[in-house]
Amino acid sequence: MAHRLLQAGHRDFLIDLGGELVAHGNHPAGRPWQVAVEDPRLASTGSAGVLRLADCAVATSGLRAQSYTLSGHSYSHIIDPRHAVPVEGTIASVSVLGSDAMTADGWATALTAAGESGPLLARRQSVTALFLFHDGDGLRHETTGGFDRFLL
Repeated sequence: MAHRLLQAGHRDFLIDLGGELVAHGNHPAGRPWQVAVEDPRLASTGSAGVLRLADCAVATSGLRAQSYTLSGHSYSHIIDPRHAVPVEGTIASVSVLGSDAMTADGWATALTAAGESGPLLARRQSVTALFLFHDGDGLRHETTGGFDRFLL
């Protein structure tokens, strides 16, 4: 979609495809596009941060929207490939910046599946990511690849 818009001569746009976003150029006000990273805690309705985007994509994978509870236990839709079970632990969500939405989405899912070892994997692979971990009633933030430069 972004490629088609660029081919048609559009230089400033923001596309949202259900959690994967592609930004090109600037907002009509002349500033970079601003998008919120959803707070992944079930009881929260706010954001965990706001990103400045220009000429890149962002994708977020997490356990909030696609998880379910059965008999008092919460299950993720993301499977830990090492153990062939739904992801558990303190990982809440991972947002990844990349040159295209497909790559960002793939990394966001893989890093969520990696759980606590996700930040180490992201550093090894030079992935620009924001990790949100449950920490009591709050969230612990960890960034890799300079992700914090994009946060407002």
